[in-house]
Amino acid sequence: MRIQIYISVTVLILVQKSASEAVSRPPPPANVSIQCDSYGVEARWKYPDLSRDVHFFVEVNDFSERKNKTTQNLSLNISSMLFNPEFNRYFVTVRAVRGGQESDLCESAIFSFNTNADSKIKCYLDFPEVELFPKDGKLHVQFINPPYLYGDTPALRNLNDDLNYSIETEETENKSTCERKNKTCETSIEFSEHRGVYCVNLTGKFGQRPLNPRSSCFEGDIRIYPSFTMYLYPVMGVVLTLIFITVIIMLLAKKFNSGIKKNAITAFPKFLVFNPASTDQCKVLSVKPEIMDSKVQIEPVRDPHEQTTLIEMYSDEEQSSGDRDVGRGDSDNQCAYGPNMLDEDEPGNLSDGYDSPHVDVLSL
Repeated sequence: MRIQIYISVTVLILVQKSASEAVSRPPPPANVSIQCDSYGVEARWKYPDLSRDVHFFVEVNDFSERKNKTTQNLSLNISSMLFNPEFNRYFVTVRAVRGGQESDLCESAIFSFNTNADSKIKCYLDFPEVELFPKDGKLHVQFINPPYLYGDTPALRNLNDDLNYSIETEETENKSTCERKNKTCETSIEFSEHRGVYCVNLTGKFGQRPLNPRSSCFEGDIRIYPSFTMYLYPVMGVVLTLIFITVIIMLLAKKFNSGIKKNAITAFPKFLVFNPASTDQCKVLSVKPEIMDSKVQIEPVRDPHEQTTLIEMYSDEEQSSGDRDVGRGDSDNQCAYGPNMLDEDEPGNLSDGYDSPHVDVLSL
């Protein structure tokens, strides 16, 4: 009887103790998830009763070693807790702690940056923004090398691999390599025909760490057209060449003509060659007026025809002597005989016995 009483009391004490422990122990977190991208890895979870005295114990396990941290938030950046991320795979456990009491753990799915690792979550780096533009009749592809863009990501920690990337088009696939020391990666893609819109798909990886695929398009004309200078320079060359040839021909013609003139001069006799005299040997002729006696003696001439001829000669000579002597000559050269003396035999009949006046040329 006493034994039964002892057993009942012991069971009651144990039940009360377990009940009290269950009341004081916090509930476990729920829905632990992993967010990984080019900038790092973050663990997130949910908790129903978030009070000030509750904090969370977060542990990262890579199947060989563990690292842990404590936080009061519902998330934690675990990038610095990842060891050798290019090869390892990880999972995260979270416990709630209140007043020295720990809850049951909540575990995440396995994740890894290694494309060949056996993991449920694959973490990829984002392919950088791609710039497309025409160059030399081709489509030029250019982007920033990821190590210079994602310097703090754990996926590229202790990086020793170059970037191997592939550019796929509607016509072909081109593979290229960008060294990790290069800040910019670039290459050119050739198309067989004009399309108007050129689209490319890019994929790549560093060793076993893949990049998220990226697609980009360029709309325009990538064909190369000859520039204006391409035509200008040949035309200028032809023009300058023609000018040079023309000048040479003119110089040769001038030299040839001068030689012909010299040969022609030597072929003539010396007395036919005109040698201009010097200025000191030349005497300039001066024209001076000669004063002549304006009185003319008129003698009678019997021949009327001779009289008319002499009168006309006298009139022409008087006109050439100048206007200033006209008046005086008219008054001085009047016939000294008078009109009655010209008609000695019959007035008005010049044919019978009339001597016409004449000019004595010797007196002039």
